[in-house]
Amino acid sequence: MAPAALPLAKIGSLLIKTLSKPVAKRIKTDFTRYGLTRRFLVGMGQSTHQLTTRMTIWSEGFKVRSIPPLEENEAITKGADLLGEAIVFGVSVGVVVWEYNRSNEKAKAKEEKRLLEIEAENDEMDEMLHALDVRIEALEKAVKAQNHSLLYSGQRYVEPPKEALKSIPVPRKLKQKQNGNG
Repeated sequence: MAPAALPLAKIGSLLIKTLSKPVAKRIKTDFTRYGLTRRFLVGMGQSTHQLTTRMTIWSEGFKVRSIPPLEENEAITKGADLLGEAIVFGVSVGVVVWEYNRSNEKAKAKEEKRLLEIEAENDEMDEMLHALDVRIEALEKAVKAQNHSLLYSGQRYVEPPKEALKSIPVPRKLKQKQNGNG
């Protein structure tokens, strides 16, 4: 029994997901260093604080009157945490979408292979039917020439009505061979 192949794609995607966490942490740290990105993080942190506080108050059944803003450092921390989680989430979604597409491609390839096998089997059956038709026609000619039946000696061969006969078409492969040679 052959050993199972390592799922390298799965291992690679797991590695990417794992590496996204330290990368997100590094981006969070870099974002806190510069003025423009700090303002972005403060805005994101304040928005997150407003949203989560409103949801908490509403879930407890109270009306929201006013929510005091966070201090700048707390807002930066909340915004940076949200940014880091968003990066990890985005990478995870990307990996899942990639795995899904890869799986679909494998399924399509498998289906195409199956269809080719069916087509080859169908062509083989067509060739066999055509060969049988040719043999039957040869037997009919021989019986007509001898003027008696193979099954019942002494009786004459009676040809079936033309309406009852259905001709078997020449298989595609045989037509292609004939067209190529002729």
